[in-house]
Amino acid sequence: MLKNLSLRFDALEDRILLRLVSDEGEQQLQLTRRVCARWGHDLQQLVATSAQAPARLDAVAQTHLAAAHHQAMAAQATTYREAASEAPLPALSPPQLVTGIACGRRHSDGRWLLRFTAQQGRDWTVVLTSETLHGLVDVFRAQVNIAQWALPPMALEAVATVQAGASPLH
Repeated sequence: MLKNLSLRFDALEDRILLRLVSDEGEQQLQLTRRVCARWGHDLQQLVATSAQAPARLDAVAQTHLAAAHHQAMAAQATTYREAASEAPLPALSPPQLVTGIACGRRHSDGRWLLRFTAQQGRDWTVVLTSETLHGLVDVFRAQVNIAQWALPPMALEAVATVQAGASPLH
């Protein structure tokens, strides 16, 4: 069972470090810019699926509904902000380089699945509640912004930018 999941940008390696702590122990995984670009797109799809927007809505309305749903769900997640440090997290074993991330939803209970595949062929599967998924998306976006990789913004970020810059009607 997952106890803790954390993300942190490692400027020295130019990678995001994912730390998984479970009943089985602890593992650190390194995520490259390329892997994060694909994962960001996949996370956006999970957020859209989670919102369960009616198919009859146009794409813009679906995006806005997904963004509002995401904000509501992320607000329910328990997340902690740690002070940024230059020192790497202590690990029992060296971090594994992730080459792929598969995302999906479990049919039996509706929980979200993330399967991380390492360069050495080993897999780690993480099961998340909806609240935890949305909290993870926010933390992921924050770490990508810290990395300054100039990745395309997620649709959630585009909607937030439009809403923040909206002017009142006269």
